[in-house]
Amino acid sequence: MAEPRPRRISYGHRQHEQPRVPDGGHYLQSKVRSDVWQALQQLRQQHGLSISGAAHHLMRLGAGLEPLPPLNTSPQQSHGD
Repeated sequence: MAEPRPRRISYGHRQHEQPRVPDGGHYLQSKVRSDVWQALQQLRQQHGLSISGAAHHLMRLGAGLEPLPPLNTSPQQSHGD
């Protein structure tokens, strides 16, 4: 007799992923640590972004991609170093 397959609990879509949206993008949910949340809040306030816009910007930078407008057009800013 074959081994029983492990029971898989289905909640619709794979965890933390939602179906594609009409514009070709995807939704992503993520839990972040406090330091990341503070960086997102700071970026949001400095550039007038939404939290998702700030997260998208940081993910692009982390992946080595160029920032999207309007963040790609501003001169390099000092962060008070």
